[in-house]
Amino acid sequence: MTRSLGPLRPRTLPDAIADQLRSQIRTGVLKPGERLPGHRELAATFSVSVGSVREAISMLTSTGLVETRAGRGTFVADGATGVQLESGPRHVTPTLPVLDRKAVEELIEAREVLELQIAEFAAERANPDQIEELRRRADAMDAAAASPNDYPDADVEFHLALAEAAGNRFLVRAMGDIRTLLKQDMELGAEAAIRRFGDLRLSVDSHRELVAAIEDHDPDKARRTLSSIVSRNHEFVLGLYALAQSPEDEGH
Repeated sequence: MTRSLGPLRPRTLPDAIADQLRSQIRTGVLKPGERLPGHRELAATFSVSVGSVREAISMLTSTGLVETRAGRGTFVADGATGVQLESGPRHVTPTLPVLDRKAVEELIEAREVLELQIAEFAAERANPDQIEELRRRADAMDAAAASPNDYPDADVEFHLALAEAAGNRFLVRAMGDIRTLLKQDMELGAEAAIRRFGDLRLSVDSHRELVAAIEDHDPDKARRTLSSIVSRNHEFVLGLYALAQSPEDEGH
């Protein structure tokens, strides 16, 4: 089914992958209910990284064109063929304003509602391949632990993989819908953590603890660990806003 796909230029990777798959879904080359090749197979086909494929699949999932089924893979959604996306905005990362404090607080609330349940479900449902993928995502975070530029991307990919491990297509879609805001939040948290500690090893260790809880099928521990991760990020981000507040603002 991938016979018409080909290598992509690095500057267009996730969007170009999504575009080619979207085109094949629209034209019926990929039919409703059909299973897509695995992430590694697609990465080899496109000559890109698995991370780029994962991001492209997340784009298609968030628009309802494909769906992830726990332990089975990614499938073209029922009724997806013939969907005309040209009449609406293309699924590209939108340009968003810098998050203000109120937006950060609301995003943290949304993450708590979504991700605490996701962590529980992942601990109950994750299969060995999904646990191994989470471990690889944690390794990627470790490799980027000293870089405030690279770490947020690795962090977002971990949390998207976590959503997939939860085995609920609508939770995966919900995480895809907030991925851009999620990255902004993580960028702020990474900057604050590096200012305080010099790197992000503390965050990496917490994510490894989360993987261990999921591997042990311990939903309570997974929920507690995820809560600690989100709360610490909240603390770091709000600390940045406090540092940025001017003396005049403090007096009002």
